[in-house]
Amino acid sequence: MIRKSHVLLLALCLLLIPSLSMAQSGGELAATLEVLAPGVEVQRVNTVNWIAVNVEAIVGVGDTIRTDDTGRARITFFADGVETELLPNTEYRIEQFRGSEESFNISVEVVIGQTVQRLSRLLDANSSYDVSTPGMALAARGTAFAIRVEPTGRSAMLVSEGTVNAANESGEADVPPEYGIRAEVGQPLSDVVRASTFDELDAALDGCTVSISTQDDVRLNVRIGPGLDFPRVGTIDPAEITTFIGVVESGGWYRIEFNGGFGWVLSSTADIDSGCAGLRQFPDDYGPEDVSLYTTIGEEIDLSDWAVTPEPEATEAPDDGS
Repeated sequence: MIRKSHVLLLALCLLLIPSLSMAQSGGELAATLEVLAPGVEVQRVNTVNWIAVNVEAIVGVGDTIRTDDTGRARITFFADGVETELLPNTEYRIEQFRGSEESFNISVEVVIGQTVQRLSRLLDANSSYDVSTPGMALAARGTAFAIRVEPTGRSAMLVSEGTVNAANESGEADVPPEYGIRAEVGQPLSDVVRASTFDELDAALDGCTVSISTQDDVRLNVRIGPGLDFPRVGTIDPAEITTFIGVVESGGWYRIEFNGGFGWVLSSTADIDSGCAGLRQFPDDYGPEDVSLYTTIGEEIDLSDWAVTPEPEATEAPDDGS
């Protein structure tokens, strides 16, 4: 025979189950933490000790979750697919989680490591999903995107679906699908560049190691754009070129760092490191570069006609070895 006390206890538990999605006060919600691979810990708000999580736990505002070298975890905010996956060596904090199933405000911080965010719904005007990193703040609406924060604080983000707005003290930029952005702590946002992996993002922004060979120690002309119709701003010994920063879509013309800015060289003998994830591609009609960045210019040139990007040529300029 079931005792009345057991019935009362069961009824109390049933009443408490729905409340697991609500924090103790203030309308704050809680999320589910699921361990995908062992090595996950939680530091509860206003505590100093880390608690190992083996299977599942409830986490809320102020809680910090971290994974070790092998740990992986998923935080589910709503069952329809509003979730974040934490990869190994990641630390992540829930700053705000308020509202209801219909309208909500989620604010989190990626302290270090890599995460993947998925929002399967379009947020209404009263909802927000914000992620802070040491280098930039990110705001998303109905999207999927990945974040990487390095030990130095350098922060990077790749978008696979939807659009994410990136911002810091220097400005802001909307990042569309299949593009990425990066920022050092206290530095301006990088260009928005095409990339589907973090290796591709780094290669697009940092360039790739290269070597160039020429006959008879010939120096290469450096121009302010990828074409023979652009003014020449100097010459360079091929041995001095160790990195390419980009290439035009049709190939042949390569962007290099030059005198504090950027210049373009034409080469058919360039040997790019096989480990390069992919040079950043520029349109064939790109240019001119901003020569105001140059600390020196190799020869006197008239740049008055190159204040704006020139119209693309009807035909490709011949290769004269310059």
